[in-house]
Amino acid sequence: MKTTFLLLTLAVGCALSCSAGTLVESTYTEIINDVSTLATDGAATPAKLAKVVKAPDRVRTGAQSRAELTAPDKTITRVGANTVFSYSDQGRTVNLEKGSLLFHTPKGLGGGTIKSGGAAAAVLGTTLMVTATPDGGFKVILLEGRGSVRLLNGRSVTLQAGQLVFVLPGGKGFSEVVFINLGKLVDGSQLIKGFTHELSSLPLIFAAIREQLARIDSGRLQDTGWTAEVYLNPPTPANGLNALDHGSYGNALPAPSSAEQLYNLFGKPSGQQGAARGPSGGTSGRGLTVIGFPPG
Repeated sequence: MKTTFLLLTLAVGCALSCSAGTLVESTYTEIINDVSTLATDGAATPAKLAKVVKAPDRVRTGAQSRAELTAPDKTITRVGANTVFSYSDQGRTVNLEKGSLLFHTPKGLGGGTIKSGGAAAAVLGTTLMVTATPDGGFKVILLEGRGSVRLLNGRSVTLQAGQLVFVLPGGKGFSEVVFINLGKLVDGSQLIKGFTHELSSLPLIFAAIREQLARIDSGRLQDTGWTAEVYLNPPTPANGLNALDHGSYGNALPAPSSAEQLYNLFGKPSGQQGAARGPSGGTSGRGLTVIGFPPG
């Protein structure tokens, strides 16, 4: 089957003319459980700390497994469970065959391009999660800062911290952009909390959570209790909006945090004391839920 790559640009904080070195290799800086490097002939070698992974070799993780890799320019690639990805041998491209990644490029160091199935996205200066969907699309969750996703035909959407969008396969465009409960995601995310190394952007992510909690506490936003997949396509998820990111927020983790637990973890909004009216427990089980605008 012929594959057509759709170029999308996720531009955050700088123009596309920002200079950036190549991203053709990274070093294992943390390994959890079953992680291996696959050579071009398919031979698998167990991953080892301080071992360099170079294009076109692939990284593969098993169930309940994950890895962190650090490039010479401090670009971080965190790999979720049941994921296969590789770097390209030129430019700054990550090929995501399946599964999920957290990608962070320090500010001012450029970014990279993520390809998955029939789509691709160039990312600049931010922290985000990307999850491949079985039909060749993917979803993007921005964890801090601001950004946009742009198709080659010029169509684009703008994202801010705590927002999610599905990039539909086959050039069909985007889903609706929705807010997700960022505190619930981070509290249960193996890609954030499942490593001993702390992301340099974690304070920015926590600040984004506190800002969202303040909007919930004031009544400007509310937790719907629905997953993004159901919210965007009720009553039954379909059309590619059905790839819950278990590699990111783990189905072995406890149920989402209550409002007070989130406040205890990330801090109350400025000026707020006592019991919070914040996000409800929801009805969607584990993982993230959509934040919506109250009626009226």
